Amino acid sequence: MKKLLAVDDHEDILFTIKAIGELADLSVVTCNNSKEALELLKKEKFDLVIVDYYMPEMNGLELVKKIREILPSVPILVLTVDESIDIARKFMDAGATDFATKPIRTPDLVSRINLHLELSNLKGDNLLEEIKKQIPKGMSPQTLGLIVKYLEENEEFESSETISLGTGLAYQTAHRYLMFLEEKGFLEAKLDYGKVGRPIKKYAIKSELEEKN
Repeated sequence: MKKLLAVDDHEDILFTIKAIGELADLSVVTCNNSKEALELLKKEKFDLVIVDYYMPEMNGLELVKKIREILPSVPILVLTVDESIDIARKFMDAGATDFATKPIRTPDLVSRINLHLELSNLKGDNLLEEIKKQIPKGMSPQTLGLIVKYLEENEEFESSETISLGTGLAYQTAHRYLMFLEEKGFLEAKLDYGKVGRPIKKYAIKSELEEKN
């Protein structure tokens, strides 16, 4: 049975996560402050950590940074009511893996947990070597590989929202990785103006990328 650590200063949230874990056949250990969480992570092995953003003494962002100092690869899901891209960027720079929103939706949280437990079992050899060489600190090779695989399997240009839904990643996570892939030249991007409203940016894997591998 996979073992999770959930950190939140609200007991009702911890109760909910623990109940969801039982339904999903997951062992969930809970604590209500960041310092206790760090002590637990030093003593016990966890397969995934769920972290709240707004907590007293040490907030979720600082906790993620501390976790990464001792555990470079454990998946970290951030619970937040704030879905802004700026907040997501700060968390991912600190080493967060993905996001889940409050109020908690059971199917969403369970699928997000299972996705990252599965990804954590993937070996690096399955990923694109050209991309692996350029991954910055705080980004997950497995998550990046998931997005690349999805784009390789879809011939048409896809929006961040569609890619988020197709991979099971939070929108903020998909957006952040897509920006990195575009910046490094692995993706083609175009604007779809549609009929009304603001244009939507869409992405596709560059054909040269497959030739390199």
